[in-house]
Amino acid sequence: MNDLVDVISDLLSQGEDIVLARVISVKGSSPREVGASMVIRRNGEIAGTVGGGLIEAAVMQKAQGLFDTKGFATLAFDMTGDDVKTSDMVCGGKTELMVEFLPASAEMVRVFSEIKNNRRNSQASFLVTGVPGPDSAAGSISRWLLSGGSFNACGQDGLAGIPANLKDDVGSLTLSALVEFDRERFWVDVIRSNGVVYVFGAGHVGKEVSDLALRCGFMTVALDDRAEYANQDRFKKPAEVIVLKSFEGCFNGLRMDDNSYIVIVTRGHKFDKLVLEQALKTGARYVGMIGSARKRDAIYKALKEEGFSAGHLEKVHCPVGLKMEAETPAEIAVSIVGELINIRAEKRKWAAVKS
Repeated sequence: MNDLVDVISDLLSQGEDIVLARVISVKGSSPREVGASMVIRRNGEIAGTVGGGLIEAAVMQKAQGLFDTKGFATLAFDMTGDDVKTSDMVCGGKTELMVEFLPASAEMVRVFSEIKNNRRNSQASFLVTGVPGPDSAAGSISRWLLSGGSFNACGQDGLAGIPANLKDDVGSLTLSALVEFDRERFWVDVIRSNGVVYVFGAGHVGKEVSDLALRCGFMTVALDDRAEYANQDRFKKPAEVIVLKSFEGCFNGLRMDDNSYIVIVTRGHKFDKLVLEQALKTGARYVGMIGSARKRDAIYKALKEEGFSAGHLEKVHCPVGLKMEAETPAEIAVSIVGELINIRAEKRKWAAVKS
C-alpha cells in the first residue's frame, strides 16, 4: 500500500474510480505477504501485485464486476489441495484477499490526499476498513482514518460503531494487519513513508539513483548547486529537485530522521567531503558516499583531524553500494539502490518482530 498511495490519490483526484485489492491473511506459504496490494483500473491496467498467476487473474475478474456493482468482496485461495496440481498455485498455503471498489468521490479524494501528505511528511496513517461478508454493498463498508492521533470517519456513518479499544490497538501497529474486535474483523492499512533518499549531486549517477529509488518505493530529493543539472525536467516525478546556493549549509531546512537515506555523489572530492561532514551530524539511517578506498581514506583522515571519531566514520557506506562490477551510471545506481533496499528491509524485519 505504501508504494501505491500516490497512484491511488492521483487517479481518484483525476475523477477515476478504481478497485483496490489487498492480501489480508496468509497461512503457510503464499506468493505475496500480508499487506501486498494492487490497484485495478476500469481499462484493466494494474499497479502493484497480489501474487500473479491465477490469484491475480481471479482478482482482476472480480474487479471488473465490482466496477458495476460498486461493492466489496473477499476471495479465499487454498493452495494445499489436489487442484493445485493442474495450476500454477504451488505455494502450499492459504491466502485471503479483500477487493473493494473505491469511488472518485470528494470524500475518498480527501482521505487519500491526507494519507499522501502524511506520507510525505513522515507521519503515519492508519486506514481502517471493516471486513463484512462476501459481496457486500459499498454503502455497508465502515471505514475510518487514524491520522495525527485522531480518528476521522470516511463515510456517512461517522464514528458510530467504532470499537472502543480500536484507536489504541491500531495506533500501536507497525505493519498492516487484520484485527478482530467483538467477532468483527477490520483490515488496517498502516501507511508510512518507505524512506526519503537525499541525493547530493544531480549529475549522471545522481539522476539514475533518484529515478531507480522512486521505482523501488522511496521518495527522493535531488540537490545540486548547478541549476542545469538540478532541473526538474531531468528527473522522474514525483522526485523533488533543489538548487542549492552552495553545498555549505546544504542540510538547512531538510528533515533528517531514522527514515532518511543520504547518498553523496557530487562532482568532486571537495564537495563530497563538505556534504559528508554535515551528514555525520544528522540522524539519518544511512549515509553513503561514492568513491574509491583511496579517496575515502583521504577524506576520513581530514575529518578525523577536524574532530570526527572512528565511530562516526564506521557508519558511512563507502565505497557506496553493493559490491558488484558496475561501470555505467545506471549500473552504479543499481548497486546503490540495492544497498538502500537491504537497509530498509532490515528496518522492516525489526518492525515485524516488534509487532
